[in-house]
Amino acid sequence: MVEDSDAERIRRDRDQRRAAERLRIEDERRARQLELDRLRGDESSSSDSSRARESEHLPRVVRLLAPSRPVAPRAPTPAPSPPQGVAEPVPSRPIGGSVRPPSIVEFLKTDPTERFDILSLNTMRFPEIVSDSRGDIALLRTIGDRAEALMVRIKQELDDPLSAGAFLRDQVLRWYRESGVDPEWTTRMSGRLAGLFTESRTSGGRLEPWLNLRLWALRERTIRAGPFHQKVRRGLSRDRPAEAAIERSASQQILAEVAQAILDELSTHTRIPDSPLPLVRLSELAVRRQTATVNDALAVLFTAPESGPFIILHPNRYPDCDELVIRPPSPGASGAALAYSLGSGHIPHKPHSRDRRGVDSSAEGGAVDRGSGAGEGDEEELEGDTIWAAGIVSPKSWIGVVDDARRARRRLDPPPKDFRTQPAYIALRDLLLENGDFRKAFLAARWRGRPAGPALLATLLQKGSIAPEVSTDHEYLEAELGELAQGDPRWSPPDGKWTFGGWTVTREGSHGAGYRFRAQRSD
Repeated sequence: MVEDSDAERIRRDRDQRRAAERLRIEDERRARQLELDRLRGDESSSSDSSRARESEHLPRVVRLLAPSRPVAPRAPTPAPSPPQGVAEPVPSRPIGGSVRPPSIVEFLKTDPTERFDILSLNTMRFPEIVSDSRGDIALLRTIGDRAEALMVRIKQELDDPLSAGAFLRDQVLRWYRESGVDPEWTTRMSGRLAGLFTESRTSGGRLEPWLNLRLWALRERTIRAGPFHQKVRRGLSRDRPAEAAIERSASQQILAEVAQAILDELSTHTRIPDSPLPLVRLSELAVRRQTATVNDALAVLFTAPESGPFIILHPNRYPDCDELVIRPPSPGASGAALAYSLGSGHIPHKPHSRDRRGVDSSAEGGAVDRGSGAGEGDEEELEGDTIWAAGIVSPKSWIGVVDDARRARRRLDPPPKDFRTQPAYIALRDLLLENGDFRKAFLAARWRGRPAGPALLATLLQKGSIAPEVSTDHEYLEAELGELAQGDPRWSPPDGKWTFGGWTVTREGSHGAGYRFRAQRSD
């Protein structure tokens, strides 16, 4: 007998595998068709003999799972009779269909393609939805698909910083308007706001999981309660939209934790007029995550500078509300002293008491002496938004504006375009030249962006030297130096040395390698 060659043996094995694969696919197709016929009620039209013949072609696993004897249909449970004088509600349903429980009806009403109440969705008890389906395969599949679509929609709404910030602002506005007059606020809102962005925690443990994780669990229960072929198909395939809806980057997780900490405080406290709300959960989060990380997340959510304060409500947008801001902790605070608060954006002016040295003792450490003398009490008090338009500005006015901004932990408002012609600029420049304490306070509260010249000048005089990091910053600094030395911002000395007001500034380096400026007292 001639032995088969390797090629013939490989071809014969391949043909056998293909035939076995075709038989397996045909068996699965027949099993699916029988399952569909059973769901559509077509089994009553087929005879017992035909079902017996079809069962011979089923896979062995399906025959073993099939019941050995027919199962009698479950008799419907009679509904309780309504009270006397109350009409019995007639649910809308197809002829011959079953009445869906209210939990399922309410869940299926939340259409992710339209506007829906995410707070009401957050209060639903998802395990009850699966138990109320009573094994209806088509209904379970609909519930699972709806849960997956809702997960994708919630992911898009709450993980986007702009959408999340707008949602938080709406909830703060509701808290501002309703919590003070609603005696049931904490009872009603605790369940509606818990677990929206991420897991809500208390000091005793977990309070409520994240909403998308609860929807994921609902979807998994519908798969486990479904038919055998659905579980096998879902187990072999990867559901990428559902997986992406519960995955987060590190920055998204930080934003979610910050947002949920704010919501947990709003849901457990009512508003007391003229009294700030301590954000204890946000403060504890800052202890774990560091203050800079939390401040960066707040700046992204509310489009504000990283140093704060973070404006939530403003009268320009909400005329019936006062300005409401989140104030970060003071620099260097740690432990129990690290505290965020939600309160008014305006700090009332406190009377300034002076000691024998004439130092303002009511301000924080490092405050500037506002001076004393006759006639100063009659001077008009200027604010940060009015000082640039004032006709006469004294050094005391600038010191007061800078100290108020520093105590409120906010930045000064940028000057107008024609700031060089304003009296406020002349007074500010004189203070930067003469007063070291004022330079330090001004740098802590300086405005961001342009013009950068006054801030660069204050840094140079305070530190003694500066190397601008931005290539164009040396031009803004030289404009300030030319204004001081010759009264012309465009003037530049040939030797790179400016002399003014008891100071001498020298420029070193080159444009290509970078400039460095040194300042020293010339008197």
